[in-house]
Amino acid sequence: MKSQRLLIIGVIIAVALIAVLAVVVLPGLSSPPQPPGPDPTWPVATQTPTSAPTPTPAPVPGNGTYVNATYGYAVTCPEGWFYTESGESVWFSSPDKHEEVRVNTNPLQKDADPEQVLESLNATYAEDLRSGIDAEWVSTEKLTLDGVPGYKSVYSVPLPVPEGDRYDFIIRYAVKDDVIYSVMHTVFPPKYDIYNIDAAPTAESFRFL
Repeated sequence: MKSQRLLIIGVIIAVALIAVLAVVVLPGLSSPPQPPGPDPTWPVATQTPTSAPTPTPAPVPGNGTYVNATYGYAVTCPEGWFYTESGESVWFSSPDKHEEVRVNTNPLQKDADPEQVLESLNATYAEDLRSGIDAEWVSTEKLTLDGVPGYKSVYSVPLPVPEGDRYDFIIRYAVKDDVIYSVMHTVFPPKYDIYNIDAAPTAESFRFL
């Protein structure tokens, strides 16, 4: 349940990025992040067709730090976690293989204005998440992502069962060297996922190389 919900959010975020980038920086970007193969239990509208095989999770290296040399960042995970790479998206899973954290990278054209891109994302995230998963916007604030100016947005998302329970979806995003970096994690009630307590520290460990 939980891993599917974060995956669906990842698809919505990718769609929002495509819409913003098409307006702000014009077509011609590399392809957006691709999620794993569709789960037959998802609503049809949330599935993303793909001919590629489902990526296989790999254990995070013994020192606990995943390094992405292509986009120049690192994330430190607890012992026993896994990482899965798919195009420009990497997600980090707890020992029970539930996705807890995701990092998306979306290249920009070199003449794009970073602040304009971030402001446009702010204007589209809330509406897309509300219509896609009934998320309620909670807050947006300016901050830095490992020293790079950016934003942090928090959304409250309903859980299908039991009715009335909700979880938080948190995304931090910034532009560095003509790339949008989006770092996402979930905050679930403890009874849903004993490993989720490590999601925030893992996301906050993100750093540029």
